Amino acid sequence: MATAVQPKKTRIIKPTDHQNIVYIKHLGQEPYNEVKFDCGKKLIVCYSLTYWHSIFQDFHRINKGVLVNPSKVISQAGFPEVELIDNTKFMYSRRRLKEKFIENLQR
Repeated sequence: MATAVQPKKTRIIKPTDHQNIVYIKHLGQEPYNEVKFDCGKKLIVCYSLTYWHSIFQDFHRINKGVLVNPSKVISQAGFPEVELIDNTKFMYSRRRLKEKFIENLQR
C-alpha cells in the first residue's frame, strides 16, 4: 500500500514583508539564516545575508552575521549594543561601529 506524500508547508517572504521582520541572523552554516518576525515566529531560509541586504536595502548590517530592521530598534543606549523590540540584543562589530561613528560625526 502506497502512502500519500504530504506537501511541505512553505512560506514565501515578499519584499513587502520587511516591516514585519525584526532581524535576519546567520546560523553559522552557509547559507542558512533565521528570519525573526515581530509576531514571534522564526523562519529558516536558505539565502545569504548579502542577498537579503540587496532585497531589504534599508536594513542595517551591524556585524558579519546580523541584519537589523532599523524601525524595530528600541534602544542604542548601551552603545555598541542594539536592543530590538523583542528584547534581543546584538553587538556592533568594530568596523561597523567605526563606520557608524564617522557617519554620526558627519551629520
